[in-house]
Amino acid sequence: MIKPYSNDQSKKQQVREMFDGIAPTYDFLNRFLSLGIDVSWRKKSLKMLEEYPIHHLLDIATGTGDFALMAADILKQDRIVGLDL
Repeated sequence: MIKPYSNDQSKKQQVREMFDGIAPTYDFLNRFLSLGIDVSWRKKSLKMLEEYPIHHLLDIATGTGDFALMAADILKQDRIVGLDL
Protein backbone atom coordinates (compact mmCIF):
# COMPACT_ATOMS: atom_id res chain seq x y z
CA MET A 1 0.00 0.00 0.00
CA ILE A 2 1.33 3.44 -0.95
CA LYS A 3 0.99 6.09 1.72
CA PRO A 4 1.30 9.57 0.17
CA TYR A 5 1.82 11.35 3.50
CA SER A 6 3.97 10.59 6.52
CA ASN A 7 2.92 11.05 10.12
CA ASP A 8 5.99 13.18 10.90
CA GLN A 9 4.38 16.41 9.66
CA SER A 10 0.85 17.63 9.09
CA LYS A 11 -0.67 16.96 5.69
CA LYS A 12 -0.88 20.72 5.10
CA GLN A 13 2.85 21.16 5.78
CA GLN A 14 3.73 18.26 3.48
CA VAL A 15 1.58 19.65 0.65
CA ARG A 16 3.17 23.08 1.12
CA GLU A 17 6.66 21.59 0.91
CA MET A 18 5.72 19.61 -2.21
CA PHE A 19 4.47 22.73 -3.99
CA ASP A 20 7.48 24.74 -2.84
CA GLY A 21 9.64 22.07 -4.47
CA ILE A 22 7.92 22.22 -7.86
CA ALA A 23 7.19 25.97 -7.97
CA PRO A 24 10.43 27.03 -9.71
CA THR A 25 9.67 24.89 -12.78
CA TYR A 26 5.86 24.83 -12.64
CA ASP A 27 5.17 27.73 -15.02
CA PHE A 28 7.57 26.42 -17.65
CA LEU A 29 6.21 22.88 -17.48
CA ASN A 30 2.61 24.11 -17.52
CA ARG A 31 3.22 26.11 -20.70
CA PHE A 32 5.23 23.34 -22.32
CA LEU A 33 2.84 20.48 -21.50
CA SER A 34 -0.31 22.48 -22.35
CA LEU A 35 1.24 23.89 -25.54
CA GLY A 36 0.49 27.39 -24.24
CA ILE A 37 -3.24 26.79 -23.75
CA ASP A 38 -2.89 27.82 -20.10
CA VAL A 39 -1.98 31.34 -21.20
CA SER A 40 -4.84 31.59 -23.67
CA TRP A 41 -7.50 30.50 -21.18
CA ARG A 42 -6.28 33.11 -18.69
CA LYS A 43 -6.41 35.84 -21.34
CA LYS A 44 -9.84 34.72 -22.53
CA SER A 45 -11.31 34.67 -19.02
CA LEU A 46 -9.89 38.10 -18.21
CA LYS A 47 -11.13 39.57 -21.50
CA MET A 48 -14.62 38.35 -20.53
CA LEU A 49 -14.34 40.31 -17.28
CA GLU A 50 -13.30 43.57 -18.96
CA GLU A 51 -16.91 44.61 -19.55
CA TYR A 52 -17.65 44.58 -15.80
CA PRO A 53 -16.59 47.33 -13.40
CA ILE A 54 -14.17 45.29 -11.27
CA HIS A 55 -12.23 47.15 -8.61
CA HIS A 56 -11.08 44.23 -6.45
CA LEU A 57 -10.01 40.74 -7.49
CA LEU A 58 -9.45 37.67 -5.33
CA ASP A 59 -7.39 34.89 -6.89
CA ILE A 60 -7.90 31.79 -4.74
CA ALA A 61 -5.25 29.05 -5.08
CA THR A 62 -3.11 31.61 -6.90
CA GLY A 63 -0.07 29.31 -7.11
CA THR A 64 2.66 31.23 -8.88
CA GLY A 65 0.35 34.22 -9.35
CA ASP A 66 0.10 34.08 -13.17
CA PHE A 67 -3.62 34.85 -13.24
CA ALA A 68 -3.35 37.72 -10.75
CA LEU A 69 -0.37 39.24 -12.57
CA MET A 70 -2.09 39.03 -15.94
CA ALA A 71 -5.24 40.52 -14.38
CA ALA A 72 -3.19 43.50 -13.19
CA ASP A 73 -2.11 44.18 -16.77
CA ILE A 74 -5.49 43.64 -18.40
CA LEU A 75 -8.11 44.79 -15.88
CA LYS A 76 -6.25 47.51 -13.94
CA GLN A 77 -8.04 46.81 -10.64
CA ASP A 78 -7.56 48.90 -7.53
CA ARG A 79 -6.59 45.83 -5.52
CA ILE A 80 -5.65 42.23 -6.28
CA VAL A 81 -5.28 39.61 -3.57
CA GLY A 82 -3.72 36.23 -4.29
CA LEU A 83 -4.45 33.53 -1.72
CA ASP A 84 -2.71 30.17 -1.46
CA LEU A 85 -1.11 27.92 1.12
